[in-house]
Amino acid sequence: MRFDEASRVLEISVRELVEEEEVFHRVGFERSQAWRRLALGGEAHRRVQGARFEQFPGYRSEVHLSAEFAGEGFTAILTGRVDGALEAEPGAWHLEEYKTCAFSSDGKPVFPPERERAARRQLSAYCLLWERSGLGAARGAIVLIDGAGRYEEKRGAAFQAEAAESEVRMLLAARVADLDRSREERERKAALADMLPFPFPLIRPIQEELMDAIRGAVESSRHLLAQAPTGSGKTAAALHAALTEALRRGKKLVFLTAKTLQQNLVIETLGRMNAGDFRVLWMRSKERMCANDRVLCHEEHCAYAFDYPLKMERSRILPRLLDRYPILTPEAVFAEARSDVVCPFEVEIELASRVDVFVGDYNYVFEPVTALAAFSADALRECVLVVDEAHNLPDRARQIYSPELHEKDVAVLENRAALSPGEVWSRLGESLGELKGLLARWGAELEEPETIAEAHFSEEDYDAFLTRWDAAMVAYFEWKRETEDVSEDDPVLALHFAVVRFGLVLRFAAGKHDFARVVERTAAGWKASLVCLDPSRALAPTLNAASSVVLLSATLEPFEVIRRLTGLAAGRTDRVGLPPPFPRENRRVVLVPSVRTTFSSRERNYEKIAGLLARMADAHAGNDLALFPSYRFLREVSARLPPMRGRVIEQRERLTDFEKKEILDALETPTPEGLLFLAVAGGMYAEGVDYPGEKLSGVFIVSPSLPQVSFERELLKRYFDDQDESGFEFAYIHPGMTRVIQAAGRLIRSETDRGVVALLCRRFVEDPYRRYLPRDWYDDEPEELVSRDPERSVREFFESGGGRR
Repeated sequence: MRFDEASRVLEISVRELVEEEEVFHRVGFERSQAWRRLALGGEAHRRVQGARFEQFPGYRSEVHLSAEFAGEGFTAILTGRVDGALEAEPGAWHLEEYKTCAFSSDGKPVFPPERERAARRQLSAYCLLWERSGLGAARGAIVLIDGAGRYEEKRGAAFQAEAAESEVRMLLAARVADLDRSREERERKAALADMLPFPFPLIRPIQEELMDAIRGAVESSRHLLAQAPTGSGKTAAALHAALTEALRRGKKLVFLTAKTLQQNLVIETLGRMNAGDFRVLWMRSKERMCANDRVLCHEEHCAYAFDYPLKMERSRILPRLLDRYPILTPEAVFAEARSDVVCPFEVEIELASRVDVFVGDYNYVFEPVTALAAFSADALRECVLVVDEAHNLPDRARQIYSPELHEKDVAVLENRAALSPGEVWSRLGESLGELKGLLARWGAELEEPETIAEAHFSEEDYDAFLTRWDAAMVAYFEWKRETEDVSEDDPVLALHFAVVRFGLVLRFAAGKHDFARVVERTAAGWKASLVCLDPSRALAPTLNAASSVVLLSATLEPFEVIRRLTGLAAGRTDRVGLPPPFPRENRRVVLVPSVRTTFSSRERNYEKIAGLLARMADAHAGNDLALFPSYRFLREVSARLPPMRGRVIEQRERLTDFEKKEILDALETPTPEGLLFLAVAGGMYAEGVDYPGEKLSGVFIVSPSLPQVSFERELLKRYFDDQDESGFEFAYIHPGMTRVIQAAGRLIRSETDRGVVALLCRRFVEDPYRRYLPRDWYDDEPEELVSRDPERSVREFFESGGGRR
């Protein structure tokens, strides 16, 4: 839907027009969104249309319609797409609208009244558009179908052109009136923008610079790569600037983070700015919001799903929440929803489109299966999108768009199906066998076990399989409903989503050379993978749809690399890099080129590295964090450490919660001797934990922390080499050096923090690694940081007062 307030022209689809905004759909299998959420139903439509084409010559499908309506003070362009049209007799057409729904065991459709009401309005509007387009006389029917292909029921829909036109005009006028009220509300909020308080008493100069850059980007609908050091107050600055401009322009602010801890900080900061003038939703996952004794979204087995539409209307929980809570925290939504016995997670979804600020995980915007409808491409045009810790976004996108299918998962269910009686299990077993056969066919050329290679996956073969899988799964889900199967963990459902995700990405990747198809012959059977080589292909459509995007992080340089990997439009993207706000003398950075840590050189350097770490740690009082690219590297160096004054702690591969707490407790309890904590770069202790005050005095980073060589990583390298770009840099150096700079940022978090950062490896002073070293670390060249005696450099820093707190 689009409305040009200057020309007063409304462009809207029939579906958008007839669906009542305040109609709440059922929760569970029969709800209107159930088929979409289960990723079922699309194949059913195509199957019915295919059958109609064979049965009726001249049958037409997906017919686009459009007509213009003049209203009082506005013009509306109404568009639609008819599922199917049959010419019953010359000049007289029968229009069909297909709706997928569940059917009971005796073949009766389960089609809720709110869905039927909207479907009848939709069909009536299509008939009106058909006749106004001069295509002939029209009448219509709703065709209810089940995804399994067993049932079909037609329900005739009366059509009278005069009554239909009257209803369409009434709905259009009501929609324009709603838009006018929304404009008045936007104007009220825009007036508040200049009065929005900054969340802290003072604005640092570095924050002001960042805020100016963000305000400029949002004002001109541009994108911004914003790099600001950890501890500089970038979250507060970004929130204030982005929210001010979003309110001024009637946009929604969407603030995404990868970690819940960061979301806590965002909500706390927004609370300091909000005197009740705008509404914030903090979104939490379904599992953490479920009020039932198990996650089972079905009316018959969850009191919070039962009669959800009726309870939502009667309780008026949405206006109450929006009126009562400026900050809609998960706790507040959960408590109110549980009190009204409605599903808290569904209430969150309803609120997402009604608030001014949304705070949540990346998944709610970028994940193709779980992304919210409130953040569709069309909706994002009205959103300012801020992505925090954006250096994580390319790898997160690669993970999302690199699905896998494992034969071992299929085989387990195939055995279960063979032992379970009934047509449903027999049909499911056939589909499982077909999937296993597909995997074997894809890997037919791999004769030796434990081998991996690129393969050819036919989209046509997989689509044909999905049609049969779709039908088998609909029958299975109906069987679960009829037999009241309330099993909490359903491996069939888990495999279903893996199958659907694989199909979604396979279609998305069709014809694109930036996705690799890989098959592996493992000891447990075949494994097929789609490997997203270039995350920009997945991210660009979403990011560039937004009104404005701010990618925020302490490690975005080189800017062109991150812009390239996220797909932000080059002509629409600005960049700003800000220096640390704290005195430079608070930190000493030391490069130690006397050791080499390449894979071929490590064994010869283990002893030397161990000695260097021990001497640097003994050169001062306090705690040090030493980071390694792998657990094996860590263990080899740890085994060679000489006797030291302080205690040595190691991060192991699998730590219990108690052991994790023990480590943090040890760091929080400083001793005169200090301690040396050996951990892995890229892990929780290198990126997910802050070490303010006395917790940490030194960060010693051993090696550039490049990702391990793998078949998939080598595919990345080859892909970027083929694009005339540095494959090794994109595949290995960029992620490795991002880890290094993130780890170095753990040390200085406030004006009073002081300490030493040491980077151990000759590569840190060589190209292209040196290009990634932050510009504020040195005056002219990185070589200024080289130390031939790092032990002495550390001692002198602390003895000169650099270590005083």
